[in-house]
Amino acid sequence: MGQEATGSLKIERAKGMAFSKIAYKALQDIVGKDNVSNDPVVCQSYSRIQWTPDGVVQRNRIGVDMRPACVVLPGSAEEVQGVIRVANRYKFPFIPRGTGMINSAFPNRGGSMVIDPKRMNRIIKIDEKNMYAVVEPYVCFAELQTEAMKKGLYCPTPPAGSQISVLANYSWHGAYSNSWVSGLGAHNLLAFEWVLPDGELVYSGSAAIPGGGYAWNDGPGPDLRGLLRGAQFGHAGGLGMTTKISCKLYPWPGPTVFPTEGVGIYKKSKFPEDKFRWYMIDFPHEYPKDEEWALKKAAELFYELAKAEIGVVVQHMAEQFLITYSSRTKQELFERLEKRTYPHGYCLVGLAATTSTRQLEYEEKVLKTIVGNLGGVFLTEKDPAYEAWVTNVGNEWIRVGHAQRLARPSDCFHQGTVNLDSIDSIVKEILRANREQRANLESETKLGAGLLQPLSVHGGWISPLEGGYSCIMTTDTYPEQTLEGANEALAVLFQALKGQLGVRSPGAVAALIGPAYDLLGPMFYNVHLIIKEIKKSFDPNNVSNPPYATKPEVVSPEELQKLVQVL
Repeated sequence: MGQEATGSLKIERAKGMAFSKIAYKALQDIVGKDNVSNDPVVCQSYSRIQWTPDGVVQRNRIGVDMRPACVVLPGSAEEVQGVIRVANRYKFPFIPRGTGMINSAFPNRGGSMVIDPKRMNRIIKIDEKNMYAVVEPYVCFAELQTEAMKKGLYCPTPPAGSQISVLANYSWHGAYSNSWVSGLGAHNLLAFEWVLPDGELVYSGSAAIPGGGYAWNDGPGPDLRGLLRGAQFGHAGGLGMTTKISCKLYPWPGPTVFPTEGVGIYKKSKFPEDKFRWYMIDFPHEYPKDEEWALKKAAELFYELAKAEIGVVVQHMAEQFLITYSSRTKQELFERLEKRTYPHGYCLVGLAATTSTRQLEYEEKVLKTIVGNLGGVFLTEKDPAYEAWVTNVGNEWIRVGHAQRLARPSDCFHQGTVNLDSIDSIVKEILRANREQRANLESETKLGAGLLQPLSVHGGWISPLEGGYSCIMTTDTYPEQTLEGANEALAVLFQALKGQLGVRSPGAVAALIGPAYDLLGPMFYNVHLIIKEIKKSFDPNNVSNPPYATKPEVVSPEELQKLVQVL
């Protein structure tokens, strides 16, 4: 960093921006000359997001303005405060960034400043007794898991990947391989330190009490998690920057170092049998004819496991997920798709000796009894599906979340639909979404035909949360990395959203983020008006990653009608 652009190029890029030399000098004074740059080459590296359709559309619409005017690397909450106060003084937008996974972490207008937390990368504390950690923004899941396992603890790993920021993921959304134990990201967020859009520093939970530490969220001290996160997918940096959090950790039976062998994409892992065991369960059926029967059987299994209170991983994966997550190369993916390595979805259960080997043996007996009573069968190492998933990549579900394979089918990925509800309601949503998307393919519009098929219409990741208390699901789509492909994937998403609104599904709430508040707020008790007042109160200059959390002003009836037309 520390490089400043000169000459006509700088003048051309600065045209129309609220970013000035004096503002740049003020930033240098706060973080040091080596930790701020407006060099076009450096800034360009913060401008590319192509792996999601949203990012493809954003780049096409914004062009070179997706390159930030400046990138700054603060090293502390105090420096973040100073940087944000400069943005307010000189009225230019700033974007708090985690590890840059999604399109909202990238400029959507010219003259923006990206706040990159690379220097704020410390695991401040791992409390073994109370099972929590305190981390800064750039600590990733791989780092936290590595250090926690040394102390007999571990953290969940999201399918988004172990390379992403723990703090950003928990503040954003987060769903995990072991959501059966951990729930969603919001369920793991404890106390936190938060720099508001005007530069004021506030604390939530026990951290707000002098000497209270970071052990708890619900009190003593104020609980500001709802304000920080908003709806299911957070505010995307639209209400300032979180600079420190504490988060839950969970018991880990060992080993203290994750066992692996091999290199690169062919790396494998095998746990000791007295520590952890995988089970792949089938309810034999003809797919997709008997899809409804099989998914309801999966739901029955999950409810019975919840009653028995066993397991650390409990999920159902459709063909779509099994193929994309287990394939180590594109060639392997398309070979498995052609061979139908996974003729349908399967249930996956992981049992751990959390307290003792005796506990593990007991849970295995209970699991076998439940599966037998429901008419299910256990796959063995001889089954191609078991070999492809459990033998080759099963433990990667805990170690790295398979994220590097998320976009492998087409180098671009988007959820076709998402929902958070009870387990049985989730089954209904998957059935509705899959039928709708298959019907679209057969309609005159052929909506979805440009996506990678048939992979994009056989979705259904069912991930029960916190011992079956609730459940999350997604079906995914795989467009090409083109504007046409991106628009088609987003059209499928909007079609699914329309279907959710038609049946009053809570899944529609997942879309409440940024401009979507104006689109959907009137259908949800005018929640957009509340969020607008929050935005205006905490971000009076509208500089914290606009248009997130939402636009401060109420849109006109004419503009709203244009938004509604997408549905």
